[in-house]
This record gives sequence, C-alpha cells and structure tokens, in this order.
Amino acid sequence: MQESNPSLDPIAPAIQSNQTLFKRISQWLDTEQHLGYLMVAPALLVLIILVAYPFILSIGLSFTDTRIAQESTGVFIGFDNYTTLWNRTLFREKVINNTILYTVGAVPIKLLLGMGMALLLNRPFPFRGLIRGLILIPWVVPTSLSMVIFRWLFEPTLSVLNYMLAGIGLDAVQWLGTPANALFSVMFVNIWRGTPFFAVVLLAALQSVPKDQLEAAEIDGASLWHRFRHVTIPTILPVIVVATLFSVVRTFAEMEIVWVLTRGGPFNGTHMIGTYAYQQAIQSAKIGEGAAVSLFFFPFLSLIVFFQLWYLQRRNA
Repeated sequence: MQESNPSLDPIAPAIQSNQTLFKRISQWLDTEQHLGYLMVAPALLVLIILVAYPFILSIGLSFTDTRIAQESTGVFIGFDNYTTLWNRTLFREKVINNTILYTVGAVPIKLLLGMGMALLLNRPFPFRGLIRGLILIPWVVPTSLSMVIFRWLFEPTLSVLNYMLAGIGLDAVQWLGTPANALFSVMFVNIWRGTPFFAVVLLAALQSVPKDQLEAAEIDGASLWHRFRHVTIPTILPVIVVATLFSVVRTFAEMEIVWVLTRGGPFNGTHMIGTYAYQQAIQSAKIGEGAAVSLFFFPFLSLIVFFQLWYLQRRNA
C-alpha cells in the first residue's frame, strides 16, 4: 500500500476551508432575494458613480461661488445663486418661459403621435417587423449627426424646405432666424426625435392588453372608439404615465438639440435650462451658478414625479 505524503497534510485544511466557503456562497445564492441583490449591484454601482454622486455634488456646488480655475472661490453663499438667477430678466423671462413652452408644446404631441404609430404598428400588415425597427432610427441616431441634417434643412438659402416652398409660390422662411421660428423649429426636431420612444413603449403596452376583453366588448356592441377608451386606455395607463414622466424630465433638461441648432439664439429666443446651465458653468466658468440653473426646476419636477407615482400606487391599490 502507498503511504500518504505528509507534505500534503497542511494543504488539506485549506482545501476543506475553501470547500466550506464555496458551499456557503452557493447556499447564499440559492436564495432568490440574495441573487437579485447580486444581479442589481453592478447597475446600482454605475448609477451611484454616474448619477447619484454628480447630482449630490451639483447640489453642493449650487450653494457656493465656485469658479473654474479660481482657488479663492468655493465659499458657501447660501441661496445667492438662486436669487441672482430669479432677479435676472434673461433667466426669468426667457429661459424659464422657453423651457416650459418647449416642454408643454412637445410632450403632448409626442404622446399623441406615438400612440397613433403604436396603434398602427399593432395591426398586422406586410413588413411590419421591418417598419417597427425603422421607426427607431430617429431615437438611436446620435444627436450631433441628425442635427447636421436639420441644420441643412433649416438653412435659409440652400434649405430643401424653402426650395419646396418656392415651388408652390411661397416666400422662404428664416427657420432659425427669428426667436419664434427658431423655437418652433427646435420643438419640431424634439418631436421628431422623441415620438419613436413613445411609439415603441406604447406598442409593447398594447400587446399586453387582454384580447378576450376586447372581443367581449366587441360582442357587446362597443365601437372601436369605446373599446379603445374603456378597455385599452385603462390597461396601458400606467405605461402612459411613466413614459410621459420620463419624456417631461428629458425635455425639461434638453440641451443637445437646442445647442447644436441655435446655441440658445437668436436673441436668447431658444435658451433652455440645459443650454443656459452650460453657458454659465462652462463658457462663463461659473460652476456654482451653472449648478443652480440646472437644479432650478428640480423641486417642481420632484413634485410631478411624486404625484404621478402616488396616483399609480393609489390606482393599483
């Protein structure tokens, strides 16, 4: 009989300890709750690093006079940045009004167009799968790339839009030349870009509507409109609320479209919260004031989020 090697005896406790550790980890992961925490941890870590930390930092900066490359700044000044912004006519009469008008004008149209597209795409027709993929192009194309196309479309002399207007005997339009036209133009681009998001989200919600309820309503003599109003809408209402909430927050914080097309002009006619915050924080080096601009609507948006979530919880109760 072969004798055991005494030199291996010290390794045996370590092997047994590792086996015990692996067994405990396996038992811990067998619990669904623990496994869920482990799966969520990477996404939570990313949110903490990229969202929570910058957000908390911006709150702190908004109460200071911090400026870029100036060590003597960073002193706590309380609400001075916020009061300065409110007393500034440009911010109060242009930035706030433009942001509200931009959001109130764009979000409902995106919702209605997205609902119409979702209803059409929910019906069977040839190449439906291909068209469902193609409608996402405005949403997935990089903003800077798509804005190059719109800069050409809105160009006063070489614009294809003005060429079409000239073809029917109308005068050329300065799409980005006046505050009203520029605001309408950037709002149009936002609607073009944001409608596919509503369409895809609402399409997924429509596919969850119970067909037996729709068939029962049809048998009872309900018209198409009444089936949509009394069966479809109540079923997908939570999805509509969440999608609208996301779009409102995203539109309030819009920066890329406006900045690439107009830089907030002409005559500050398209300055939004996002563009003005960038101008103050980066171009004017006033980090503290820029942070205050970006957080100015935070209490208002928080109330919107709170009441919408409260409504959903009360509705599901």
